[in-house]
Parts: sequence; C-alpha cells; structure tokens
Amino acid sequence: MSIITVATTKGGAGKTSLVRIILARLAASGIKVAAVDADFNHTLTDWVTTAAKHPITVHHELDETKIVPLIAELQSSHDVVVIDTAGAASQATIFAIGCADLVLVPVQTSSADIVEAIKTINLIKSASLMMKREVTARVVLTAVQPGTNVAEHIEKEVAKANLPVLKTRLHRLVAFQEMSFTGIAPTSGLAGHQCSNFLDDLAALGGLPESMKIAS
Repeated sequence: MSIITVATTKGGAGKTSLVRIILARLAASGIKVAAVDADFNHTLTDWVTTAAKHPITVHHELDETKIVPLIAELQSSHDVVVIDTAGAASQATIFAIGCADLVLVPVQTSSADIVEAIKTINLIKSASLMMKREVTARVVLTAVQPGTNVAEHIEKEVAKANLPVLKTRLHRLVAFQEMSFTGIAPTSGLAGHQCSNFLDDLAALGGLPESMKIAS
C-alpha cells in the first residue's frame, strides 16, 4: 500500500496533471487506485467522473478533520492512494503530507513556482520533524521546454535552492494536455516514455509497492 501526496503552496503548478498521470497509468494496469481531491476547484473529481477510462475511486473532501480518516479508509481497500491538495498551506495539506510515503512538489517554468516550492519543501521538513519520521519529497519539473533560456534558468534556480529534484522532467507536450478530456495517460512517443520514467522514479523512491507491474 502506498500514499502519494501532490502538494505546493502555489496554484497552477501542475498538481492535478501529475495526479492524472499516476492514476490513469496505474488504473490501466489493473491496480486499485483511489484519489482524495482536497482542492476547492474539484478539477480532479470532475476528471475522474467524466473522463477517466478505468475504475478510479475519488472523494472530494475539504474538511481538514476528515482527511486522515478518509485516507486510512481508502488505504485499507486500495493499492495506491493519491492526494491532490489545494494550492495553499492549509491544515488539510499538512495532514495529507503527514500521511504520505512520498510527496511530489510540481514546479513549472516560473520564478514564482520556485519560491513556492521552497516554501512547500520547508513545510514538508516541518511536518517530518513534528511526526519524528522523514517524509520523502521530490520536486517535479513540469511543462519543461528543453533548450530554452527559461528551462536553463529554472534548473539553475532549483540547484541554487538545493531542492531535491526527481530525475524525470515532464515536457510541455500536447499529449499531457489531452489527458484532461481523453482520460488516458500517454503510453507511446516521448510523452509515454516520460510517463514510464516518471513512474519508475516513484517506484524507486518507495512511492509504489515493489510488486506492482505497470503497463507501458
């Protein structure tokens, strides 16, 4: 059983896109997945109910007092639970971080995303100290445009801030945007290759059960 929380204190950084990739690829492999949508905009819930092609359990929950019991309930009957948090440092986000085996912090190509990623990583460190256990966290660079000045700048800023970065970078590709209405995660081409590498990275960090076979 694994719990993955996707969090950042900034909205619009690509949280839901990461969650979609994880859920869609795992569900397509027959893995029992559940999602907790703790974002006010309920974008993930809308996607699961209208676009997802494989069974995914989803609960939209904003009440911070219900987050932990809900995660525990889902954990008992699913292989993987993924939590999509609000774009703010809310109490619900802190609880979601505290429950996680792995926390992913998406960063797009803007200085504001870097600033908020630093805040989020510090929030995760504080939660780790509070719980007296290390919560593994990785920054995920998303919507990357390789070969551009802005991509180079973001890489330098991430290194300067000493942020723990996931090996795989997800590029700004149409296939990722199409997921919002197709409900299908890419399995071929560059986008499919990046999805596979992304999930391999999560597995290596203990974010996915070791015995899990993911369709590529």
